[in-house]
Amino acid sequence: MLANLAAQDAIAQNLANVSTIGYKANVPRFQSFNTMLLDRMSGAASGAQGALGTGVAVQGTATDFSAGAIARTGNPLDVALTGDAYLTVKTPQGILYSRNGVLSRAVDGTLVQSGTTNPVLAVNKKPIVIPLGTKEIDISETGEVSADSVSLGRIALAGIDASSNAVNIGGSYFSASPHPAKPADTIEQGFLESANVSVVSSMIQMINAQRSYEANAKVLQSEDQVTGEALSKVAATS
Repeated sequence: MLANLAAQDAIAQNLANVSTIGYKANVPRFQSFNTMLLDRMSGAASGAQGALGTGVAVQGTATDFSAGAIARTGNPLDVALTGDAYLTVKTPQGILYSRNGVLSRAVDGTLVQSGTTNPVLAVNKKPIVIPLGTKEIDISETGEVSADSVSLGRIALAGIDASSNAVNIGGSYFSASPHPAKPADTIEQGFLESANVSVVSSMIQMINAQRSYEANAKVLQSEDQVTGEALSKVAATS
């Protein structure tokens, strides 16, 4: 039942972030409890009796790093990252990595993630500042940012995948230590990557988890009832 609750929590978080640009779905991982050895309790050899399982445990939550759908927006400050490439972002929590490529210019021209004050860092670990009055902004496939054909620096891209031990700390942000290696993939200007969450599949998974939880609850209720009746009979005959 606890495993079913964990699954429901993960699915609910995925559904809550279905509109978060670059969001990567959480996937609960389950593991069978170690087989119970009856002879440790009774001292008797239980091999002939078979093994008694002890249910399922929640091993943890993994991240589905598969790519989401990419759609054209035409906005020069929108970027979609392909493969394992992630933006390097300076946040109040430190250096984090994100696939959310909705960018904008702060009042002073600093390139930030839209709706935040988090600057997108260049390879020199400094923010990229776009001069006021710039008419045309270009972002190349390698992350080179140019304002009116003048290079301002190259966006620092980090390679994040299942082998990088990155931790999802909420939304589209990941932390990774040590810092991940440079990816081999590219940036697409004027595009955005949507969350890799299927609403239909998630709803089906949620229904299945709820039904499994209810079925387990009924089993426990039946077991309690049978145990109660057995105790009543023993008490009546004693």
